[in-house]
Amino acid sequence: MLHSIKDFYQRNPLTVILIVGLSLRLIAAVFSKGYAMTDDHFKIIAEASYKVHDKESTFWTPGYREDKASKRSMLYPYANYLFLEAMYAVDIKDPQTIMFINRLIHALFSILIIVFTYLTTKLFASEKMALMAAWIAAIFWFLPMMSVRNLIEIVCIPFLMAGAYLIIKAYLQNGALKLFFWGGVLLSFAFTIRYQTAAFSAGLGLYLMFNNKWKEVLLIILGGILPLIPNHLVLETLMYDFGPFEKLFNYLGFNVAHAKSYVTGPWYNFVVLFLGIFIPPFSFILARGVVRSWKKHLILLLPFLLFIVFHSVFPGKQERFILPVLMYFPIIGLIGYEDLKENSSWFKKHPKFFRNSWRAFMVVNIILLIPITLTYSKRSRVESMYYLADKPQKEKDVLLYMAGRINDVNLMPVFYSNYEYYPTYYKVGNMQDLDTVMTTLQAKSFDRYPDYVFIVEHDEKEKQIQKLGDIMELEFETTIEAGFIDKLMHWLNPRNKNYDIHVYKAEPKTS
Repeated sequence: MLHSIKDFYQRNPLTVILIVGLSLRLIAAVFSKGYAMTDDHFKIIAEASYKVHDKESTFWTPGYREDKASKRSMLYPYANYLFLEAMYAVDIKDPQTIMFINRLIHALFSILIIVFTYLTTKLFASEKMALMAAWIAAIFWFLPMMSVRNLIEIVCIPFLMAGAYLIIKAYLQNGALKLFFWGGVLLSFAFTIRYQTAAFSAGLGLYLMFNNKWKEVLLIILGGILPLIPNHLVLETLMYDFGPFEKLFNYLGFNVAHAKSYVTGPWYNFVVLFLGIFIPPFSFILARGVVRSWKKHLILLLPFLLFIVFHSVFPGKQERFILPVLMYFPIIGLIGYEDLKENSSWFKKHPKFFRNSWRAFMVVNIILLIPITLTYSKRSRVESMYYLADKPQKEKDVLLYMAGRINDVNLMPVFYSNYEYYPTYYKVGNMQDLDTVMTTLQAKSFDRYPDYVFIVEHDEKEKQIQKLGDIMELEFETTIEAGFIDKLMHWLNPRNKNYDIHVYKAEPKTS
């Protein structure tokens, strides 16, 4: 049996890698429910759900909130809106079922990352190096899980890699000029999903200009204009009345004004991150290979380098920002290593160093891969809302969220409650907030009191319950526990707000 598998792999290595990569992503689609970060749910799925249920929001309605101008490209959220409409049209309304299908679609789409990792490496290096790069793309420890998320930094990758591959291949092999045009089209789709990929595309353009490929650059620009018309002019302007490129300009303005408002870090933050996530000492070999490639493979290195430099100079430094170019680190690193293997006396004398580093990388990677691929991210938040999914709308019209800090209940994934129209909700982050909410409720009729109360685990939970009991009868129904990885992440960094959530049925006290 093992001999047959080995023989099949030797004859069809890429097919095996694709099967393994797809299998891991399908496993993630089944088991890795929830959402990884705020943006991949609330900026995509929640907004799509608002549109389906005719709830106004800044994203869809120009001028809805003058203090919070709409910034994000409409293309990908609109695609998810069409997906939700299709699900409801065929009477698939269960939120978990809908998101399972959504994850399946993303799992299939993400296979292109493996394909273009292999093809890009093959342009510069041997079959062996190309297959190693493909293995990394297939089984990199967090990639199967992240590949089934609605995260624009991941969704843009196939477009970015495919566009770059067509352009680089055409340049190296004197290919047809139309490849530059279609490469520009694909890079533009990547841009409309994640604006910052423009830094990578600019690197390709600069390299071509340095080599007097002006006709090719013009074709890339013409191809790049093509997707901008349906997204930024037809969709955003003609269909939704935003000004031409209004969202893009708002995005640029917001990020300049709030450059230091979010997570910041030193200029070398992403260098350290790459070295860490690709697991030393293997990551150091890749880094040495990247440095080796600076001149010989500049057409590949310059776009990658320009993207990293842009994000290194910009004050905001969230880890997900580097995801669009994630696979170019091992691609360029392995290409450079192959050159080192032939021309570096040290690597010639120590051939086992690479082999042992690769083995260590694979062992640690697989140890991390298994729990991450199976993790149910933000479990307590998702399941607490899904607890309401089969309740009639009149029993979930008004909700109350309580915690020890307001940030712990600022964003609850109400989509999973399967609402017919968006509920009214109140948020409590301390005892003073609770006093305010109680005063507000006492001025309303009983039918506008909360139907359910969700209490995030915290030190003053019992005090809040006791005080709320002055005006409401609370009946405990269940506790939704945070997932194992969520608890681990909270333990490692308390900023990860992953707690157990207690669910109470609420009724107003009438006497």
